[in-house]
Amino acid sequence: MKLATDWDLGALVLPAESGEEPEKPREPRIKCYTPAELRAYVPDNDIVLVGDCHIMRGEIFVIGGEPGVGKSIAATDLAIAGAIKGNWFGLPTRSRFKTLIIQNENGRFRLRQEYEERGLKEEIEDWILVSEPPPYGMTLNDPEFLEDIKAILESFKPDVVIFDPWNSAAKDDKLSEYKKTFETLRTMLPIENKPALGIVAHTRKPQLNEKRTGGSGLMHLLAGSYILSSMPRSVFIMLRGTSDETDDSVVFVNPKNSNGQCASRTAWERSLAGFTQILDFDWENFEAAGETERKTIQIEHIKKALIPHSWKRSEAVKRLMSKSECGERACQKALSETGRFANHLLFEGEFVRFKE
Repeated sequence: MKLATDWDLGALVLPAESGEEPEKPREPRIKCYTPAELRAYVPDNDIVLVGDCHIMRGEIFVIGGEPGVGKSIAATDLAIAGAIKGNWFGLPTRSRFKTLIIQNENGRFRLRQEYEERGLKEEIEDWILVSEPPPYGMTLNDPEFLEDIKAILESFKPDVVIFDPWNSAAKDDKLSEYKKTFETLRTMLPIENKPALGIVAHTRKPQLNEKRTGGSGLMHLLAGSYILSSMPRSVFIMLRGTSDETDDSVVFVNPKNSNGQCASRTAWERSLAGFTQILDFDWENFEAAGETERKTIQIEHIKKALIPHSWKRSEAVKRLMSKSECGERACQKALSETGRFANHLLFEGEFVRFKE
């Protein structure tokens, strides 16, 4: 009868030619464990980085969303949460961790804006490293490019590596291309103390009357091959809170977490300084049947609500809610001095009226 240790392939040695030194044992390509060994497994204290096993060392996770929804800002938020042991979209950081962001989206001017807005300095300095867009792109097929990344990995020793965006490396949506890109990214990472690998990916364009509000079906919105949703252990999808492009609300959904419980969906306000949770989000409007059916405030709603009088701000908000059938928060934003209708409004202390 074989014991569990008999299945350990770690002592594999290739036969040596006569007179030659025997080759050193190589690392096995596969390891097997008995049920008793699996039950006795005690993970390292720092293997779980964020949430209920949402982000773990050695595992892959995906941050998906349409262009402009704030995926890169979310990646920065994750890096900062790791540096200061803060929360990331309401998920607690279990221990401080270092993050390397390899990105092809934002130049140093935009990155400067983002990090200046955070108001953090020395407390994050040694915990985050961000690349500028490589001059020749994310050329994972270039040995020199991979050599440079490996040198950075060896020097910085990150706990999380974020690759932003996926389509800058996967040149098409073919299954073979996706598999090759995944394999290149995984072999690029160190074997010992392997970091978590985060992939920032686009979701496909919405179809007419397509419902995007939550559930595991959101994973299939990731553009390209199903591999992008099947291989990661955790998937996070970011959705616009309304169809109004000027609205900065974002709904954060976790349709997949293979190692623990999925997080509940939450709503957030996006800015260069990060995300702030919206506690009074209009979920009823968000739950409308299709993306194109979600209610938005139009200039005609403003006119009907305000003309011909001046109204106290609180009363004006109630009237706009009635005319537009939108929530209180959306109406408050629409009637604010910084809202998108501000040029059509005249503000007089607590009162507001429409400029005719």
